[in-house]
Amino acid sequence: MGDDTAEVPDGTAKNSDASEGASMEGVAIEVLDPLVIDEMVGKVRAAAAAAGARDAVDTWRAAHGAERFRDIGHDHAVVGETLMYLHDAPDGTLVPHARYPDGREKIYTDPQHADALF
Repeated sequence: MGDDTAEVPDGTAKNSDASEGASMEGVAIEVLDPLVIDEMVGKVRAAAAAAGARDAVDTWRAAHGAERFRDIGHDHAVVGETLMYLHDAPDGTLVPHARYPDGREKIYTDPQHADALF
């Protein structure tokens, strides 16, 4: 799949740009098993709690710009060359995000929450 498509629960690809207009341009949505999402959330939270994480995020943003969903994001961490962070879905589920140095962003979700992102 390309960087602007997402796997939806029925197994078809959906273009996130077309579904949300310009606000979703450059954002891919990847649907994963809920256990995989939980594992990602744990790793992002652990990385965000590590010593120096805040400084690394500030340095990353200075070099690459701010993430698209900064206003709702929390638990930010730089993992390799990628900025990772979380946001809260309306039901309280944590949703992981990845922001790449080239400006692309990816949102990871489970099948139950995928429709809310389209």
